[in-house]
Amino acid sequence: MVNHGMPQTLEEALILLKNDEYQIIAGGTDLMVQHRHWAQTLPKIPKPVLFIHHVKELNYLLDTPEYLEIGATTPMDMIMSSPLVPKILQHTIEEIAAPGIRHMATLAGNIANASPAADGLCTLIALSADLVIASLDRKRMIKVEEVISGPKRNKLAKDEMIIAIRIPHQDQSMSEFYKVGGRRADAISKVSLAAVIHVHQSIITNWHLAFGAVGPRVVHDIHTDQRMIGMKIDDVKRQTDAIIAMYEPLITPIDDQRSTAVYRKQVALNLIRRVIINLH
Repeated sequence: MVNHGMPQTLEEALILLKNDEYQIIAGGTDLMVQHRHWAQTLPKIPKPVLFIHHVKELNYLLDTPEYLEIGATTPMDMIMSSPLVPKILQHTIEEIAAPGIRHMATLAGNIANASPAADGLCTLIALSADLVIASLDRKRMIKVEEVISGPKRNKLAKDEMIIAIRIPHQDQSMSEFYKVGGRRADAISKVSLAAVIHVHQSIITNWHLAFGAVGPRVVHDIHTDQRMIGMKIDDVKRQTDAIIAMYEPLITPIDDQRSTAVYRKQVALNLIRRVIINLH
């Protein structure tokens, strides 16, 4: 018989993780679908389940001079409604799901699930967010994109869990999230793009693009992004085709039930053009 853990504190959760291997569930909105079984039967989850949604010390928003910190069990609707949260992340959450799901879903779960089509993951990478990861023995910080090893795979050790997300405060002249899907919410993206850009005196000083659903992981290449730093807006607009060509090899979608690789690639390239057109 599978045992389930329901710790009341973070320390209790980390003790359980130290002593056994668990499937962590906060909102469960991704995992319950992944492990669904026949109608009117319980989902079949192969590991013992560690429920953390009620751990109050992980449900918070903390604004500091350097960053905004979001606790791992903070529901998406709370994040979306907070004036502390960057507009692009609020907009992304609005696009992710309907209110009922947002009431339960968490960004930490969206990250740990490691879907290449995860909209929240896409925007957090564009925002240069970090993860605070803890086990009973240590705590460490890692960039969001570095925790993902492949589709549905992350680099968390069996005794580790995400306890917080940190979004650094940064100047943003433009931050946009674009999603192409079957409908506005409650639909997995066919293609998505998060763009976070800052312009100072017509010069690009910050440029981050992150693409969802066009590769085995969210596509983000810091070296390509950095080639934009120092360019004037007018030069960016004149070199639109060349800039799109820089990103084109990074975009490697597949055919699946939602869309075709050819369509996804063209849409992703069109979205880059849209970002550049909207630069000012």
